[in-house]
Amino acid sequence: MAGLVAALGADRVLGVDTGAMDEPAAAVAAMADELTGSELRDRLRIRSDQVGSGYSRITESAAEALRLAARTEGIALDPVYTARAMAGLLAAVEDGTITPGQTTVFWHTGGLPGLFGHAEAVNHFDAALQRFPA
Repeated sequence: MAGLVAALGADRVLGVDTGAMDEPAAAVAAMADELTGSELRDRLRIRSDQVGSGYSRITESAAEALRLAARTEGIALDPVYTARAMAGLLAAVEDGTITPGQTTVFWHTGGLPGLFGHAEAVNHFDAALQRFPA
């Protein structure tokens, strides 16, 4: 995220906290500040509403994002990182942070093997794919 903030500006990048680290804004700000030579912490946009009950525990919003991405786009998301990021993107659209017609890029960072470490996530993905005729 720090590289994107340095290249595009803090106002154009929205991060989603997954609960993987303490104080993600401080870590991203330190890296972005080093890259840009300016202080960006107060301008960073990081959602923290997708952490849920803790790292590696799938949230209901992440499960719904996982199902939606599988059903509508055929994209597999892992439950820890990319499903939470997609849930954050959906929440940003819902609350108006991202507006209709606004150009938006979702950066899928991979993590497909992580899907198979969570049986409930595989079930969500499988259930979403069952809606497609063979």
